[in-house]
Amino acid sequence: MKKVDKLVEIWQDIPNVVSEQIDLSQKEIINRYMDVFHVGEYFYVIFNTQKAEMEYVSPKATAILGYETHEFTLQLVMDNVHTDDIPYYFHYEQSAVRFFSELSPDLFFKYKFSYDYRIKNKTGTYKRILQQVVPIYYFPEGGVRTLAIFTDISHLIVQGIPKLSFIGMQGAPSYYNVHLQKEFSLSEKLFTKREQEILSEVLSGKSSQQIAEILNLSIHTIKTHRKNILKKSGCESLSDLLSKSVREGWV
Repeated sequence: MKKVDKLVEIWQDIPNVVSEQIDLSQKEIINRYMDVFHVGEYFYVIFNTQKAEMEYVSPKATAILGYETHEFTLQLVMDNVHTDDIPYYFHYEQSAVRFFSELSPDLFFKYKFSYDYRIKNKTGTYKRILQQVVPIYYFPEGGVRTLAIFTDISHLIVQGIPKLSFIGMQGAPSYYNVHLQKEFSLSEKLFTKREQEILSEVLSGKSSQQIAEILNLSIHTIKTHRKNILKKSGCESLSDLLSKSVREGWV
């Protein structure tokens, strides 16, 4: 229980909130926030930091990691995260609490944070998971209810240490790649708004022709934007762009 106890201790510093909460049903919350970009099979959970428990685990958890929904607990996660990734896991949760504590109340619901790590599935094989977390309710007495989305990114052959990003929604600025930073620095926008739109469509598997039709632009314009996106990202191929976009939090 020591790992879980350490997380509970970290979560005790989640800011108390007296501002208006998101007044939506669970279904409405899922519909609002599940439009985040996915690059693989995923499942989601509703998590309560006050109780340190999963209030809901979507059935696809079984298909992805092999565990039945009732088995997928915080203790199971802590027991199966790769030993080398555990220090980062704790550090990122602590960083998230600190980040949200420094936000003004009007921004509490405009950020999600994401990081990746390796976790052992029920057959004993490690998978790399991208975990995206969105606060959906702050308890007045402390603690938070979150929507956590777990995406299997094993197929991207991602290597190196896990990375952490705080991604602004509804026009809020983002903080990318802050995994080793003591202070959070705003990230300069690497892509223009149009390039960001095209990047999302490209990574969704759409062709240049399809993107041109969706955005009502010429295929020549789309191809030019795609070349600029590769140049700005420092990638040479679509697979490199996909992997880097996930790790850097660009999508």
